[in-house]
Order: sequence, then C-alpha cells, then structure tokens
Amino acid sequence: MSVQFDQDQAFALLREAGAYLQGHFLLTTGRHSDQFFLLARLTERPQWLMPWAQELARRLEPYQVSTVVGPAVGGIIPAFAVAGFWPGSRMLFAEKDSGGTMTFRRGFRVEPGEGVVVIEDAVTTGGSVAQVIEAVKAQGGRVQAVGALVDRSQGPLRFTEPLVSLLRTGPIPHWDPADCPLCQEGVALTRPKS
Repeated sequence: MSVQFDQDQAFALLREAGAYLQGHFLLTTGRHSDQFFLLARLTERPQWLMPWAQELARRLEPYQVSTVVGPAVGGIIPAFAVAGFWPGSRMLFAEKDSGGTMTFRRGFRVEPGEGVVVIEDAVTTGGSVAQVIEAVKAQGGRVQAVGALVDRSQGPLRFTEPLVSLLRTGPIPHWDPADCPLCQEGVALTRPKS
C-alpha cells in the first residue's frame, strides 16, 4: 500500500478525527492548557493512521532497526503500524508495573545489543519515552531513535536519543492550575482521556 503523508493537511485531519481539541484541558502533567491532542481518535481509523505510520517508518529507516517498542497505551497502535512497514520486524510494548515503572511483561524481551526505536503518539516532556528507554537498556538493548506522530515539546526532553516526528506544533500554552486564565474565567475543565 502506498499512501501520501501531507503535512499541510495534518492539522485538518487531526481536527476532523477529533484528535486535536481546543477548550480547557487537564494535562497528564497536572497543568492546564487550551489545546489537547487525543491521538487515540486518529489511531481508531486505519485509513487515517496509515499515511502517518508509513511516513514515520520511512523517516526512521536510516536507523536500520527491526524492533519497535511503544509505551502503553498511546504508543502501542502507532508502534504496531510503523513496524508493519518494515518486513521481518517485531513490535513490543512496555507497560507500567504496580510501582509505576515501565517494564516489559507478557514475555517480551529485548536481546542484548539489539537496536530499537521507540514510537510514541505524542511527545510533550518525553517522560514515558524516557521510562521505555530505561526498560530497553535494562535488558541490554540500544535505543537508536524515538519516533512520534506529534512533537508538542517546548523545552528539553527527558531523553537524549534523536527524535523524529511528523508534526511539530508551535508553542502551546500551559499553566499551573493556580495561574490558569481559563480557570479564572470560569471555563469548565475537561479531562479528555476520561
């Protein structure tokens, strides 16, 4: 299947899919923002996701790895889709254990010295990705790069590996709840992942 990824249409598609929202949102970090990426809405339709996955796979090809790892939950579907464009590859996912640490379960193993790319739906601070990188290193693997559908980071990331993203947002405002202008205006707070 050959499909075309058109960056100019990316935001329009995210809006159409309900994956880019505007309002008053509680972020995973506890901060508030007037914009939110709910990329599960993009991944629920293969015909929308596949151009993104194919382009991300193409951009990551120079790293020459055959193992793709995604953090549960948001990275599982994009990681699976990217791996599908690399014949002979495999896809694993890391998930939080009872202590909140990302780990491999379900029999997933990374071989010592094995090259890996980590795929995430959206990167903000890189916290989940950093935990997955640690899980890969704990098994002796080497993370060659990180791929993301959307990079909404605005400062240093919590990992140092190269980041390859399809869509980089401009600065997205976010506030401590005590300083949030939307709270001060009485705009209802939404928890979009609930």
